[in-house]
Amino acid sequence: MSPATGQATSRVTGRATPSRPAWMLATDRLAGVAMMIGVLVMLPSTAFAQHTLTGRVSASGEPLAGARVELRRAVDSLASPSARGGTDASGRYELRGLPADRYVLVVTRLGYVPARRAVTLGAEEERRLDISLEPAPLSLAPTVTSATLRELLVGDSPVKVEVLTSARLKRNATTNLMDNLSFVNGLNQQVDCGVCFTNNIRINGMEGPYTAVLIDGAPIMSALASVYGLNGIDPALVEQIEIIKGPSSTLHGSEAMGGLINVVTRDPRFAPAWSVSTGTSSHGEHTLAVAGGPSIGGMRGLLSVNAAYNDRFVDGNGDGFSDLPLVRRLSVFNKWALGDAAERTLDVAARVYMEDRFGGVRAWTSADRGTDRAYGESIRTRRFELVGSYRFPSLGDRLRVDAALNRHDQDSWYGVQPYLATQTTGFAQFVGRPDIGNGHDLALGAALRVQSYRDSTRHHESDDRSLIPSVFVQDEISVGDQWTVLAGMRLDNHSAHGAVTSPRLAVKWDADAATTLRLNAATGFRVVNLFTEEHQALTGAREVIIEESLEPERSVTVTASLHREVEVGGVHDAMTLDLDAYHTRFTNRILADFNSDPRLIIYRNLDGWARTRGIALAAGYRTEQRPFSANVGITWQEVTVNESGMKTPLPYAPELQGVFSVGYNFASLRTTLDWTGRVLGPMTLPEFDGFPDRSPSFSEHHLQATYAPGNGMELYAAVKNVLGFVQQNAIIAPDDPFGPDFDPGRVYGPLQGRRLLVGARWAVSR
Repeated sequence: MSPATGQATSRVTGRATPSRPAWMLATDRLAGVAMMIGVLVMLPSTAFAQHTLTGRVSASGEPLAGARVELRRAVDSLASPSARGGTDASGRYELRGLPADRYVLVVTRLGYVPARRAVTLGAEEERRLDISLEPAPLSLAPTVTSATLRELLVGDSPVKVEVLTSARLKRNATTNLMDNLSFVNGLNQQVDCGVCFTNNIRINGMEGPYTAVLIDGAPIMSALASVYGLNGIDPALVEQIEIIKGPSSTLHGSEAMGGLINVVTRDPRFAPAWSVSTGTSSHGEHTLAVAGGPSIGGMRGLLSVNAAYNDRFVDGNGDGFSDLPLVRRLSVFNKWALGDAAERTLDVAARVYMEDRFGGVRAWTSADRGTDRAYGESIRTRRFELVGSYRFPSLGDRLRVDAALNRHDQDSWYGVQPYLATQTTGFAQFVGRPDIGNGHDLALGAALRVQSYRDSTRHHESDDRSLIPSVFVQDEISVGDQWTVLAGMRLDNHSAHGAVTSPRLAVKWDADAATTLRLNAATGFRVVNLFTEEHQALTGAREVIIEESLEPERSVTVTASLHREVEVGGVHDAMTLDLDAYHTRFTNRILADFNSDPRLIIYRNLDGWARTRGIALAAGYRTEQRPFSANVGITWQEVTVNESGMKTPLPYAPELQGVFSVGYNFASLRTTLDWTGRVLGPMTLPEFDGFPDRSPSFSEHHLQATYAPGNGMELYAAVKNVLGFVQQNAIIAPDDPFGPDFDPGRVYGPLQGRRLLVGARWAVSR
């Protein structure tokens, strides 16, 4: 400053500028800071802005309540959702406090095709995005699944999961769940006893005990219960069925050696206020199911009572034995849920199940139970189940606890052979998912399974108790936009067999938006409970010989699957194509030898190896724009044992099998026609004098018409086994059921002929 003039000198121009008071300089500084803050606030694309996303979710023009809405950052789809919510009774959702970014909105609802929409939040403070969902087309559409211990879209799972929705189950109406599973590619229902109708589901040619059966994700269908368990589940209670072909022991233990079937019961949050369904068949089968949806405070409930009754003796093949069991069954199911679709906190369900089942000759009465006056097989079952799942509200899906308890009492007589058994199973599991970011979805878990089994038979009495603590870890890693790697390891400490490891490695490659390749490799381990799994040992006249102390079975499995979506008529996923291949090699395989001595059944570990391998091809077509839908699948398989250099096919494993379903909706008539069928090629059978050791090829067809007059009502009529094919000679020596040659275990095809099934369903929304 020049002391003579009192002016400041500019360093830039060298010219003098007037001096400013100090208060003016302070004001200028404050104004500059305010301007900078204002600029930051007003920038349209900064992360400081808070946005709101709203919208309405509908289906067929009607609001859809209970849909799950998740908003994920587009750059990291495996990270925790940035926001989540659910739709209210009017189908509306609202997500608040969102920073500006690029997102993917995912809307899911069981029974509907999930929707994904890209959305950018930036210039507008409030954005509206309406979503319309379409009903899930059969089992080929992506949907929500819990078979991998978390909810995800089927298309995103590194392990292939097939889903049967409740809509598909209705299109092949039946009195029990087993019949529905028989029409899935690669699955086949095997009836082990043509008198009492013990049955199991074979996946990829492997017997039923190689498959873990879960109810709402809990392994409560123990070995004893699995003999008749799936027959007693009312299809009206089922939301969907999840099927994994191939080992899942890393997450679900040794019973999942060959595959997994998870029966997901209906969610009370979405159940109607009340419903009723009833059906009757020309063979005398009658069913009635009544359900209601009570509410207490913030909890939604589902109470269902299901009854089945059949007292008509049907003997279409003239062998003197009933072609289907005479049954009296009562099942009471109660499920409660706390929380909404976005924040599910608590789910708990209980079921009481009672059944009195009979198969045998017409002259048998309950007074003949356990005697040789008239041959009959009488099975009385009492069962209790309790299943629960809790998610900590403050942690969302990051920590959950699952628990289950069941008790199964069976009082059975197979002719003069008693089988009195009790099995109690307790299960608890903790699963944590720490958010470690960087494309990882890490799962850490610990489980404890306690089992008590007691039986009394003609051959032995047992009292087995087992304690199996387990720990497991699994990491799902996203590598770029196309690759996903899943690696896991489980350690079980079995009280009888020590520590057992079950590793798993799966890889998914999204070649493009329409093509997905999956590879999966895993090991399996299984402890055999002989008399709960092998009813041939109880239902015939043969003597059972156990040659040695049976060691646990072990296996190594590799599977590969290719999924392709094909655009038809402008719909990008109207047609789907699936190609699957699998290969399993067993050691210590436990086999029943029926052929060495016709008077004996000899059990022993295989001195060699066993192999199951095959290829399956499936195609499906379904769009909401067309009334026509179709599915077709074919499976070739080889199930063999190799001992002393000799390869032998195992019985009841058809080399070739196919399934199909065709549907057409006559919208103007409110009527849908469905044709469902399966074709089985020849299979090896146990050797009996005078009978072939190979079955013939055969097919089974069902036709059904469903009329929907409105107001939640459906009427249906079905013709089962349209062509009337019935297997002959399913029972060996039926004229002498107490003699040495009697054997009811030669069943390879249907035992019931053509029959009519009619019924009605009526559901009233909340």
